[in-house]
Amino acid sequence: MSHKRPLEFYGRNVESQQDWNTVLTSQHCPYLDRTCVKQRKSDPQQTIGACILGFKQHRLIVCPHRFLQRNQIFLDVVPLLFDGERFFVVPQIPMPGGNVDYFVVAERGDAIVDFAGLEIQSLDTTGSGGIWTAREALLAGELGTKYSYGINWKMSAKTILMQLHHKVGSFEALARKLVLVTQTEFFDYVTREFQSDHIHAAVSYDAMHFYLYNCVPLNYEYQIILSARQSTNARGIERMLGLGRPPEISEEEVIARIRARMPSALRLTFEP
Repeated sequence: MSHKRPLEFYGRNVESQQDWNTVLTSQHCPYLDRTCVKQRKSDPQQTIGACILGFKQHRLIVCPHRFLQRNQIFLDVVPLLFDGERFFVVPQIPMPGGNVDYFVVAERGDAIVDFAGLEIQSLDTTGSGGIWTAREALLAGELGTKYSYGINWKMSAKTILMQLHHKVGSFEALARKLVLVTQTEFFDYVTREFQSDHIHAAVSYDAMHFYLYNCVPLNYEYQIILSARQSTNARGIERMLGLGRPPEISEEEVIARIRARMPSALRLTFEP
């Protein structure tokens, strides 16, 4: 796979048989089950819809919602939780340092007995006009093999590491875990460019966990598959950035915030 072109729009492989006029006109994201939220900068009423791009032999996910496929990332976090009878996904819980994308919550009886935070990091693009050009070419049935766009590895890395720094100390103080979901390719970049010799294969006592996914083709679809788990502690994130620790928060306050969001929670189900 060496083409530098979009590989997926609105959850559909560009090589699959589709009514592309309907797909591109509806602008429907199958992972959010609503209109795509990636707006075109020059036209806020129009979404771009690119989920995965080909780039230097890699398939790179450029939309965080693409990781929501089959709820797999949440199911993969459940083994970190203890003593749950039921498991839920609760979005956008405020914590010191900013909102956490999702909480995976374990409930027993009427009590929340455990939880883990989950952040998603996709990759940012540069010069994305080429992605729109490819979209138009796909609609015309003339998709080529090479389009002009770049990947902003450095900005993506600095942004997420700063966010993790602001949040992980609170999870460590609560003896809970914060999980970053991202692609193997992005994690490889981070460990090359930042001090990372203290990051190791995941261990249960660390607060900061990295869940690394590969994007693989299967029957004209792309699937995300967990490939590795790494971990460190709050001090490990500080070593990467050389910054101070965030403020703490009580477990009671976190559970109260989860409870306030439970009406919007997604209950996880496990296939036999």
